[in-house]
Amino acid sequence: MTRTGLALAALITGTLLAPLNSSMVAVALTPIGREFGLPLGTATWVVTVFYLTACVCQPVLGRVADRIGPRRLFTAGLTVAAVASAAAATAGSVPALILCRGLQAAGVAAAFPCAVLVIRRGTGELGTARLAAVATANTTAGAVGPVLGGLLTAWAGWQAVFWVNLPLMLGALLLAWRAIGPDEPRPRTGGAIRALDPAGVLLFAAAVVGLLDLMLGFSWPAAALFAVATTGFLWWERRAATPFVDVRALAATPGLVAVLATFLLFNLAYYGAFYGLPPWLQTTLGYDAAQAGLLVMPIAATSVVATVLGGPVTRRLGVGRALLFAGALLPVGVSALATFGPSTPAWLIVLDGIVLGIPYGLCNLGLQRLMYERAPEQMSGVVAGLFQSTRYVGAILAVGVVGATAPRSPGSPPDLRVLAIAMTAVAALMLCSLRLVDGSRSKPGLLPRVL
Repeated sequence: MTRTGLALAALITGTLLAPLNSSMVAVALTPIGREFGLPLGTATWVVTVFYLTACVCQPVLGRVADRIGPRRLFTAGLTVAAVASAAAATAGSVPALILCRGLQAAGVAAAFPCAVLVIRRGTGELGTARLAAVATANTTAGAVGPVLGGLLTAWAGWQAVFWVNLPLMLGALLLAWRAIGPDEPRPRTGGAIRALDPAGVLLFAAAVVGLLDLMLGFSWPAAALFAVATTGFLWWERRAATPFVDVRALAATPGLVAVLATFLLFNLAYYGAFYGLPPWLQTTLGYDAAQAGLLVMPIAATSVVATVLGGPVTRRLGVGRALLFAGALLPVGVSALATFGPSTPAWLIVLDGIVLGIPYGLCNLGLQRLMYERAPEQMSGVVAGLFQSTRYVGAILAVGVVGATAPRSPGSPPDLRVLAIAMTAVAALMLCSLRLVDGSRSKPGLLPRVL
C-alpha cells in the first residue's frame, strides 16, 4: 500500500471510532445497568456523556487543528482515546466509567476535522474520492456498532466493547505517524485560549445540558438553565471577536440553518428507535445481548447498502427527491414500533429494521452533501464541525427520551409504544422540514461527485 493509502487508512479508522463507540454501547447498556444495579435511565449517561463531550469538542478541536496542524492533533487525540478506552474496560464504578467515556469522546472527536484538513491537501477528484471514503466510513460505522457490540458483550462481557478499541486506535496511530505528512508551519498569533472562545463553548455546553435535563424530566432549574444559556450563547456569539459559532454568518447563509435543523430532527427520530429497541428486546422478549445485536443487524446492513448506493441514487433522482423518499420511510419505520409486543415475531422486527436502515443511509449522505454545498468556503471547517455536533445533539435528545420513557427500576425497558409515538411525531416534523431544505435546488457544481 502506498504512503497515501496508509494515510487514508489511518484517517478512515480514526473517523469511524466516534460513531462506532457511540453505538456499540447501545446493546451493552442493559448488562452495565445490571452489574452496577442501576435503572436504564441512569445507565444511559454512559452514552449521553460521550455525545455531550463530542458535541462540544468537534468544532472546538477543528479550530485547534487549524492552529497546531492536523497530524499532531490526530495522534494526540487517539492517544487520549486509547488510554481512556483501557481505563473504561477496568472501571469499577459508574462515575469512573462515565469519566472515561468523556475522555474517550474528546479523543476521537479530533479525528473528523483533522481528516477533512488532511484530505483538502489533495485536489480535484482525488480529494473528493478521499472525502467520500471518510464520509461513508463515518456513516456506516454507527450502523454496525450494535451488532459488533452485541457479539462482544455476549462473548466477553460489556468490557469487551472498550478493549476492542485498542488495536484499532494503536494501528491508526502508527499509520498516521508514518504516512501523514508533517504539519505545515503556522504563524504564532498568540491568544490561543481566547481564540477558542471559552465563554462561547461553556455557554453552548450549558445549553445542551439544560436541554438534556429537560428531556429526562421537566424541572424549572433545567428550563432556566437552557433558556439563560441559550440566550447568553446567542448574545455572546454575535459580539465575540472570534466566536465559537459565527451565528451572523450562519443565519445569513441561505438554507444552511434548515439543513442543520433537519439533520437534528432526523437523528432524534432515528436514534430514539435505535437506542430504545435493544433494551426492549433483551428485557421484554428475553433475548441476550448477541441475539439483540443480530436483530438490529438489518438496520446496519441496510444502512451500509443505502450508503454505498446513495451516491448513484442521488445523482439519478436528485438530492431533493432522494431525501423526500428516505424521509417518508422514517415515520413508517418508527411508527411500526408502536405495534410491537411480547408476541412480536422476529421476522417483523427484521423487516422494520430494513425500513429504518434505508433513511439512515440516504438522509445522512444527502444532508451532508447539502451542508458542504451551502457552507461558505471560509466557514467550511466550522460548519462541518457543527454538522457533526447536530448529529450528537439529536442523539443526546434521543437518549434522553429513551431514559424518560423507561421505568425507574433496574433492568426495566423503555415503554416502546410511548417512545414510538413520540419518535413518529418527530419523524413527521422532519419530513415537513425537508420541504424547507428544498434539496432539489442544491448546486452540484460546488461539490462535484461527493456522493
